Amino acid sequence: MSTDVPFTFTLLGTVRGWRGTEELSLAGPQQRTALAMLLLAGGQPVTMEELVGGLWGPDSPRAGTTTVRTYVSRIRTLLEPEHRRTGGPTLLVSAGSSYALRLPASALDVTLAEQESAAAEKRRAHDPRQAQILLSRAVGRWRGAPLTGLSGPFAEVWRERLAQRRLSLLEARIELDLELGDARPAVAELTSAIARDPLRESLRLLLMRALYQCGRQAEALEVYADTRSVLVRELGIDPDPRLSELYERILRSDPELLPDRAGSAPEPAPSPRSGPAPAPAAVATPTPAPAPTPAQLPADIADFTGRERLADGLAAALDAPAGPAVPIVAISGMGGTGKTALAVHVAHRLRARFPGGQLFVDLAGVTDRPADPHTVLGHLLRSLGVPEAGVPEDLDARAALYRTMLAEQRMLVVLDNAAGTEQIRQLLPGYPCCAVIVTSRARLAAMPAHSVDLDPFDPGEALELLASIVGRERVAAEAEAARELVAVCGHLPLAVRIIAARIVARPGSGIADSLRQLSDERRRLDQLRSGELDVQACFRLGYDQLGPEAARAFRLLALPESETVSLAFAAALLDIDEFDAERLLDDLIHTGLLQSPRLGRYRYHDLLRLFARGLCAETDTEERITAALSRLLDFLLATVRDAYRAVRPGHLIASLLDAGPASGAEFPDARSAHDWFERERDGVLRLLLQTVRRAPGLVGQAADVLLGLDPLLERAYAWADMVELGDAVASAARGAGLPRAEAATRYMLAGALWQLGRSAEAAGHIERAILLCREHEHPLVLAEVMLVNALITAARDGGHDRRTVELLCETAEFQRRVGNPSGEANALGSLAFAYTAVGEPEGAIRASTESIRLYRELGDRMGEAQALVMRGGALGLAGDTDAATACYTRSLALSRELGTRFLEAGTLYRIAEIRLARPDAAGAVAAAEEARAVSHEIGMLRFEARALATLGRALAVLGRRESARDRLGESVAIYHRLGLAEGAGAEKALAELAGPAIAPVVPLVREG
Repeated sequence: MSTDVPFTFTLLGTVRGWRGTEELSLAGPQQRTALAMLLLAGGQPVTMEELVGGLWGPDSPRAGTTTVRTYVSRIRTLLEPEHRRTGGPTLLVSAGSSYALRLPASALDVTLAEQESAAAEKRRAHDPRQAQILLSRAVGRWRGAPLTGLSGPFAEVWRERLAQRRLSLLEARIELDLELGDARPAVAELTSAIARDPLRESLRLLLMRALYQCGRQAEALEVYADTRSVLVRELGIDPDPRLSELYERILRSDPELLPDRAGSAPEPAPSPRSGPAPAPAAVATPTPAPAPTPAQLPADIADFTGRERLADGLAAALDAPAGPAVPIVAISGMGGTGKTALAVHVAHRLRARFPGGQLFVDLAGVTDRPADPHTVLGHLLRSLGVPEAGVPEDLDARAALYRTMLAEQRMLVVLDNAAGTEQIRQLLPGYPCCAVIVTSRARLAAMPAHSVDLDPFDPGEALELLASIVGRERVAAEAEAARELVAVCGHLPLAVRIIAARIVARPGSGIADSLRQLSDERRRLDQLRSGELDVQACFRLGYDQLGPEAARAFRLLALPESETVSLAFAAALLDIDEFDAERLLDDLIHTGLLQSPRLGRYRYHDLLRLFARGLCAETDTEERITAALSRLLDFLLATVRDAYRAVRPGHLIASLLDAGPASGAEFPDARSAHDWFERERDGVLRLLLQTVRRAPGLVGQAADVLLGLDPLLERAYAWADMVELGDAVASAARGAGLPRAEAATRYMLAGALWQLGRSAEAAGHIERAILLCREHEHPLVLAEVMLVNALITAARDGGHDRRTVELLCETAEFQRRVGNPSGEANALGSLAFAYTAVGEPEGAIRASTESIRLYRELGDRMGEAQALVMRGGALGLAGDTDAATACYTRSLALSRELGTRFLEAGTLYRIAEIRLARPDAAGAVAAAEEARAVSHEIGMLRFEARALATLGRALAVLGRRESARDRLGESVAIYHRLGLAEGAGAEKALAELAGPAIAPVVPLVREG
């Protein structure tokens, strides 16, 4: 037998072979199958019939025997290219009509795995830790599905046999894990194995034990319940009695299920040999001691908290059966989220799985001098035992030697704090027997890895970390303060750890004291410092890497008081185009200083925003800050101008919204404008309030933006958000001596208050708006003010009357004179409602018909829908309920198509009214219930009160008197709360239902 050059073959994965370090070309799948059959025979003869049957089964080709002989001949030549000139083959030999492949046992991974298993069994009793290592090596020899790529009866049978053998070895090793107290990493591995083989009860039994040992008793019991469910569903059987017995023992918290801690003690030093030591050879050259197995992991954190499921998932990804590529886990996230702590924790859990050792390198990626791969490779090679003289100088040569050194090792490599993919490319092992954990503030998107973006803790995890440091009793005693404290820390692990350390260092202080210290945002970061731990310093590392443009972007982008900003917002703020803005924002994301929760949206962590604002205050002048806010307002003004035109086509108010040369978002239709406002609403309104408080000189721009938001606020029914903002802008405009801006803002504020049922408050604002518009010749806004004034007057006088009709006639005529057809159509719609209210259907039909005509000419579908409601009311009053119903039905379809919920609610209420008049009380109940639900959802209390009144009257007609009284009572309560006189009808209907169950109607204190 030739043994000059060792052969190596792997069957526990892809079938491959090597002569020394040279890989053999094993040709196609059938020839590889024939080779596998010979290898698995262990040197015993394999007959021709067995080879043919293993390759093709009973349906073998006629030339099957000839084909097998060809494969055998090729394999002989592959193994011994010169065998014909050297006396014949010595490895693959013939024995009659059979063939035998005679190789050393060490040549085949299957044999090695069995040898390691046998050795582990011998050592188990007296040296369980060494047995565990041997079994880990055996299990690690599987690098994917056995006999990958092979087909035929032999391959199918042996693939399953070898897969089951791996599971048996895995279970044996996990048994040892549990005996030695290594339950945590076993959980991840068992979870992964069960996902692939859910009916294997022995795996589930081990998982129950492992979870119990980890203190996860409830989850262990859940495994039993899940097992029972799966077995009954899939096989119709109950679990193995051993599982049931274990379930009972876990329920009893049986202490015998816990490991013998003595068994997990460090391995003792070997005993001295008996007998005299052999004398050294007289002239032998001393052999250097072998390099110790690298064990470079930093210490695990004793109070590691949270991330349990994530850690399980990462461990499972790193310890999964080997595939064709090195398993890599990439953990990214902003500074302070605990990336390194998580990486080290997972690495410690997997130590026993990587007996070749663990390498750890800090790549200093967030410093101004990231580690050079050339230098890092030199360090790694020396850690692997390469003497200084043997370390190549060339980078590629170092990388090649490094990969060679790791080729046969089960080695875990932790690359911490990477700057990016390029820095680590040469540091990755080349073979899947190894695994890698990388941490970086940047997302390593270009690297094929199991990637995790590490967010700050959730509130529960942050509280758990605080409690683990300061003590659970203290946290329980100040539970609310503790929740607020971790919240102002942004649930950032580093910040929570620092503030916890400060509490511990001051025994006399409480959690509430620390909360008070952090309440001032301007000084919060200064408080988050303890010894070497410093949140601000952590953030500074990333900021100092930025170039001037990116640093400016980081500072200015934190100015807006909004949770997220769009790319377009950012571009306007920075005064650059969107392409350049995206490039800068990507730089900020890369350094972990900014997040992108979804495409085109950007946000800061709360503490990073404070950090950025502090830098802005230090670095940027107030003039630069004001200029940035002004650019953003110009962008918004151009945007709302285009939205106004899309939502209210032809309305002349849009002509007042002059943004100069600035451009904004553009909208092809009204729906896209409303969609934009739905996304940006909170940010836009906060920005306007922030601007008038911080930069009063910009109040004119802010007032224009607010005026432009009118149709968007109407459709969103966002009037409640307008009150504080409108009051602040109006006051600032008055202080700045801008009467037109003040008038427009008071018009908006009065309209919002009227919509909210607060007409008495609205009256003062609308009266001042009229005065300012007339004194300063602002006709377009005056026309809008006149309409709102009529509506407020009606609300305060107990409803629409002849005075309301006169005011609305004046408004419509004034809109016609100023040449604003959209405003005229709106005034005519309101006039139609007023005519209906005073019992003049002819006037209502005339006004609503003209309103519909104008809206249709303008292409204003929402306006048309509103006018159709008014026409329906007029026709209903005239007795034409069919035509009225047709108008309401068309309006309802338009409002739902356009997404105008306030209009949908009003139309449904009117449909309920007309059904009740027919009478169709059951249909009225259905429509009124729907109107009530929509009104309540959007906070439109006046419409909700109307819907409830109609619902109550319809229920009374159906004889459901108790429910009718309840609904009418709710309606009256809302009317009283809002101070609206129109609730008299509901009060009358309630009185007509007088009976013993009726409670007196008590007026409620009106909202102020």
